[in-house]
Amino acid sequence: MRRVALVIVVALVGSVGLAAHAVAGRSTVVSAAAVRSLRVDFNNDGADDLAVGVPGEDVGSAVDAGVVTVLYGSAGGLTSGGSQQFTQPVSAVETDDQFGAALASGDVNGDGFADLVVGAPFEDVGGTVDAGAVSVLYGSAGGLTTSGARTFVQVGGAVEAGDQFGSALASGDFNNDGLGDVAAGAPFEDVGTVPDAGAVSVLYGSAEELTTTGGQAFTQPVSAIEVDDVFGFALAAGDFDQDGFADLAAGAPFEDVGRTFNGGAVSVLYGSAGGLTTTGGQTFVQPGNVEELDEFGFAVAAGDFNQDGVADLAAGAPFENVGTIQTAGAVNVLYGSVGRLTTTNAQTFVQPAGVEEGDAFGFAVATGDFDQDGFADLAAGAPEENVGSTADAGAVSVLYGSAGRLTTSDAQTFTQVGSAAEVFDQFGFAVAAGDFNQDGFVDLAVGAPFEDVGSIATAGAVSALYGSTGRLTTSGGQLFHQNSAGVPGAAEAGDFFGAGLAVDDAGAAQAPSSAPSTSRERSRRR
Repeated sequence: MRRVALVIVVALVGSVGLAAHAVAGRSTVVSAAAVRSLRVDFNNDGADDLAVGVPGEDVGSAVDAGVVTVLYGSAGGLTSGGSQQFTQPVSAVETDDQFGAALASGDVNGDGFADLVVGAPFEDVGGTVDAGAVSVLYGSAGGLTTSGARTFVQVGGAVEAGDQFGSALASGDFNNDGLGDVAAGAPFEDVGTVPDAGAVSVLYGSAEELTTTGGQAFTQPVSAIEVDDVFGFALAAGDFDQDGFADLAAGAPFEDVGRTFNGGAVSVLYGSAGGLTTTGGQTFVQPGNVEELDEFGFAVAAGDFNQDGVADLAAGAPFENVGTIQTAGAVNVLYGSVGRLTTTNAQTFVQPAGVEEGDAFGFAVATGDFDQDGFADLAAGAPEENVGSTADAGAVSVLYGSAGRLTTSDAQTFTQVGSAAEVFDQFGFAVAAGDFNQDGFVDLAVGAPFEDVGSIATAGAVSALYGSTGRLTTSGGQLFHQNSAGVPGAAEAGDFFGAGLAVDDAGAAQAPSSAPSTSRERSRRR
């Protein structure tokens, strides 16, 4: 079975502060009005919290069963005090489930507490290997709890081997009923006789809980369903047409564009009173030059970069060649409008600090208003960036929003905070945003899942960078791993702490993410 490393970017409103959203605190949908109204606040204390996926964690004798660690926000920022660790609820903890490979947040039962949705894409369902599952943990005054937790398998289609349901997740209020809904990708779903075409399932919120009632399943709209498109590999929610309903962007990075192998595509399904619909659905290929193996749509995030009240979409093409520089990577931005998402004024960005071979810029993306000027900003990971002579240490760049559109003016590039840059840390593999210290500025969490903790290889770490009037800053920056005081568990080889990150976001910035293995593309190219 393939082990595809999926990257999940869940930009939360708080984190996502970026794109305001219509239903404050409830779902990961961007609606430019309240740039900071959405949060991932599991205990409803006013500070965003951070969920960290540790999909390579062994649980007893169950190898790579996976866990999720939750760090709570406070006036002083993220803290290990009161932090929690969860294994898969409801169903048995089993070898290679990789619980925590994908994460998303939203208030799915409307009680004012953010809830956490967790993917276990390699969960066996009965005797069906790697079918995948999605679990929900509910928020409360005491934080997340397993009370009432539920586990779902794929809706709207048969459970099949290798579907990897739960590889990508996003939350948004698709039917505008004030409750968060959840989209879950099964990128290796066979559609009829077409292998690995991919599908997305949607579960709707209710006054009690997330439910399969009214559940939907979608395949790629507009373009033909083809072998190995992996539709649903990355997901993000945002109100791209300003009608008050969250819409869903879904990446199909291995889509062939004409004869261009793995050029990649992103499709949009629009929200309505009846939920998501294919009516008016769109499929986009990379603006400008579509090339082989660019894998446009590998990561997606939503935010209102120009503050016009409509969510915009950022889509990574991390294996884009920039001129003659192989797999340097790029991020493309498509702008929303009162009608719908459009290629008008679309932009393509390469790494602002310098373009180098194999950086994979755009591997992960997230949005948030880091300088509190009302415009959403964009963080993009380049996990294979060399830092000096240190190979694949990784970096994250930040591009700032403006009245015109996203710009490279005052762009920043950060390497790992709180620890020396080391070979193959892959800082920037996952990114998520949230106001962790409740000061009104969105902050940024960055995963380095291949970080060695002391002599413990690939145990993983997460850094936090804080927003300010000037811009994002390393001042007060933090580093957490499983050997940090107060963090549950212990650092072990191959845990991949930080492979998945989630906080509440206004434009469910998500890209599939899974832990242990490098992406199929990376192994194919290197």
